[in-house]
Amino acid sequence: MSRLLFILTKKMKHLKNTSIAVLLLVLAACSSDKKEIETNAMGYLQATGNYLIDEAMPYATQETRETTLTFLRDKLIPYTPQAYIKSNTPATIVINDITIQDDTARVQYTKTTPIKTLENEIMLVQENGQWLVYVPLALPDTINAQVSPAQIAPLPDSTGK
Repeated sequence: MSRLLFILTKKMKHLKNTSIAVLLLVLAACSSDKKEIETNAMGYLQATGNYLIDEAMPYATQETRETTLTFLRDKLIPYTPQAYIKSNTPATIVINDITIQDDTARVQYTKTTPIKTLENEIMLVQENGQWLVYVPLALPDTINAQVSPAQIAPLPDSTGK
């Protein structure tokens, strides 16, 4: 009987040690993911918050780079008055919370500029083994189309003609 008790005790200790090791591995993986999420979210938010769109590219998914960031860089920021950009920078970012569920993370943050404070959330997903910001922009085809002046109908004058 004492031999059986000895064997059971030994097996229980082994099971306990294995469980602790697995728990530590899971915690280490979560901590590593959380650090990468925080780093990539902060890089993206600081870059976009300060109108430095090319600097945000490494932190974004391919879809976000091809839609949102390209649109901001090529179609929106060039037409934003420099005086506004100057008055709205520098932006400081504070990450308030990170929630991870499977291969999606949500980052709640506060962005403060000289003219406003904004609380918002962005999403990160795993792409090619990395946590990257996922902010796709659905653009209608007409935004990306090149339009010549001849294709634009003149506006009617005040008489409706």
